[in-house]
Amino acid sequence: MAKLRLKETPGTNLLVSMLIRYPELSSLSLNARAGMLTLTILLKGEVADDTCREFALYCTDYFLACRELEPSFAPLGKIGHSLMDGVTILTYEQQVDALHVTELSLFVQLVREFYAGLVGSDLLPLQEAELHAQEEIIAGILGEKETLRQEDSIVAYRDGGKVFVYNK
Repeated sequence: MAKLRLKETPGTNLLVSMLIRYPELSSLSLNARAGMLTLTILLKGEVADDTCREFALYCTDYFLACRELEPSFAPLGKIGHSLMDGVTILTYEQQVDALHVTELSLFVQLVREFYAGLVGSDLLPLQEAELHAQEEIIAGILGEKETLRQEDSIVAYRDGGKVFVYNK
């Protein structure tokens, strides 16, 4: 089993592991009081409103199909798009209690496929063993969600090859 980083809270380990595992993510925000996790992905340029609505429907169809096959699959979280300085900011907000690794992987894969060429990931691809190690850490922490409820709210973001985590 993958080991957690020492002297860090489960929330910090979760956010760092997610940023390492999913290089498309530019930042994460854990609001412990509200029990919400928000993922942020930057898309190159301005994405049309119609395309944003199309993406939400695209995700809805996949999540409904997954729930049809596996009723315990998490419902789709809240998807948002906004524009800042010529960059489209895609956000995905989900209750921590409903969040699972399969949902994260599906959502990021859907972003990769739908917004191909618009998603930046400035990190080198991880080796298969490292991907699995990060997924184990994420799954382990999400399996013990009660520890996340006791956390302070934190924000993590990527700057090049570095990950920074701050108390909110």
